[in-house]
Amino acid sequence: MRKILLVIILLILMLLGYAFYYLNTNSFIITGYVAKKACSCALIAERSEESIRQQDLAMSPLTLSSFTVDKDKQRVTASLFGIWESIVQYVPGRGCVLLNDKTKHPTLYKHDPLFQSFEFEKDINTKVEKIIRKAFDENDEYIKKTRAMIVIHKDTILAERYAPGFNKETRILGWSMNKTIANALIGILVKNGELKIGQSKLFPSWEKDERTNITVDDLLRMRSGLDWDEIYTERTSVTRLLFEEANCASFSIERGLEAKPSTHWEYSSGTSNVLSGLIRSKFNNQDDYLKFPYDSLFAPLGMESMVLDTDQTGNYILSSYGTAYPIDWAKFGRLYLKDGIWQGKRILPEGWVDYTRKVTKQSDHQHYGAHVWVNAGLYNFPSVPPDMYSMNGFQGQYVFIIPSLDLIIVRMGLTEQHEFNLDPIIGEICDFVSNQLQTN
Repeated sequence: MRKILLVIILLILMLLGYAFYYLNTNSFIITGYVAKKACSCALIAERSEESIRQQDLAMSPLTLSSFTVDKDKQRVTASLFGIWESIVQYVPGRGCVLLNDKTKHPTLYKHDPLFQSFEFEKDINTKVEKIIRKAFDENDEYIKKTRAMIVIHKDTILAERYAPGFNKETRILGWSMNKTIANALIGILVKNGELKIGQSKLFPSWEKDERTNITVDDLLRMRSGLDWDEIYTERTSVTRLLFEEANCASFSIERGLEAKPSTHWEYSSGTSNVLSGLIRSKFNNQDDYLKFPYDSLFAPLGMESMVLDTDQTGNYILSSYGTAYPIDWAKFGRLYLKDGIWQGKRILPEGWVDYTRKVTKQSDHQHYGAHVWVNAGLYNFPSVPPDMYSMNGFQGQYVFIIPSLDLIIVRMGLTEQHEFNLDPIIGEICDFVSNQLQTN
């Protein structure tokens, strides 16, 4: 009996030791995620801490971490059992900055771009309104978790709906929809003659090996061959990037090769931050780099609500962290629907949108373009026209662009496609527009 008891105690101690080792190794993922999300929701979107805990952070293992919001200092601290913590500082002009290097604090950046005004027409269609209701939870249901949905046909809002606690002026984190912002910024540099799609020899450190052959096109199409793991449940390259590194661009740029450039497709948040570093290399100082997205893209489109986060060293985290009103995400989609032209002015170079939505042959199931998802291959939206392409983000953030129907559909929420199938709803909207409105 005594031996059995000793064995049980030993097993318990081993389990506790392993649990401590695992948490000590991976706690930064939990606390980093919680601190970043809480900052975006509390200090940018101005939502209540209670709603953040009950909705955005209500999943395991995030529930193990607590967080506090200091509105005076504009800071969020997330803690795991009082042992491990992550701190995020809100900095005007730089968003929610994760303080990975505790010896340095991000400098204040203040810039007031001159935003243009733009409003969509509004003519609510009762039939479309009924269709999008199917995407929202009813009564006490909490399954679909749609927070906002907007349907825009020929620059007219046909339907617009928000979940309780959200409205048209609630900023929502776009997650990987921000990758398409990287596409747009690269496009603007191409238009300005600062870059070329086929350009290689992009960084001095790459000229020492085969990375010198990586082109801008390879980066946009996720086929650079750079070593990467887009796995979020353990300490991998992507979790280090988002929750541990102070310089996300440098960390991504200095990855080694795992495949020959141009031959292998791999979805990579690191690649989008390589593009961020490439963009930064085209400016003489940090202020000009920080102004660039706002002056050249967001201000002309009237995207007044957009907040892009930087890392601690001032690089935009173009893979993941941009927060805006749903209608401003729709404006961004409109830029692509209108072939890169905005109110008569060309923002993106001629042919850029066609280039962007062209299928990357190496991509799985032929479903990726140049930092957008395309519906031409074996994709998740069989009920939607094949010319549809989209900006997609974690937990079901979408901007669907359907050129054949002159249609934009925005959906923001907390559920992935496999958890709540949007395809029938998006397909029903498309069918209605095609049959009832497109001929008018």
